[in-house]
Amino acid sequence: MNEELVESLSSLGFTPGNYRVLKLLPLVYVAWADGKMEDVEIERIDEIAKHQFFVGKDGLDILDGWLTERPTTDYFRQGLEDLFLLAQTEDGEPLVHPEELHELLGHAESIARATAHAFDAPTAVTREEVEALKQIAELLKVDNGVSWRQLLDELDAGPASIARGRMPASVRHPSN
Repeated sequence: MNEELVESLSSLGFTPGNYRVLKLLPLVYVAWADGKMEDVEIERIDEIAKHQFFVGKDGLDILDGWLTERPTTDYFRQGLEDLFLLAQTEDGEPLVHPEELHELLGHAESIARATAHAFDAPTAVTREEVEALKQIAELLKVDNGVSWRQLLDELDAGPASIARGRMPASVRHPSN
């Protein structure tokens, strides 16, 4: 790992013992996008931290800080840029596998869909969260940041299309 990346990670509070928590930064960024952190978002992020990313105590302490007080925009940007760079190492095994970056965007979208009023509802994603997903996708260079809700609406099959009385093409013209 190059010295600039090590210094950048260190300036954000990361060490070899807690860097895994950095993978949760996209999820936290989306959760804070609407200006508040809901209990359901905290529970879901905590579950992912413990059972999918196996974040240790030091990392969980960092995560608790992020969930309690929103990190600055500069912190988010630098952390996401560092996360991308961790997947680009040419020296040995990367600390973050490049394919994980796309998975992180998927996890971030699931956090955006999680609200106290509509658990896992594509229509629950706010404009601010859509914008945060686009920024994450851009910084991690994974895709165009289009949410499932937007994609379905573009295909004329999503909740917004159906609410406007337009049925998906597959329903209008079923194949024989």
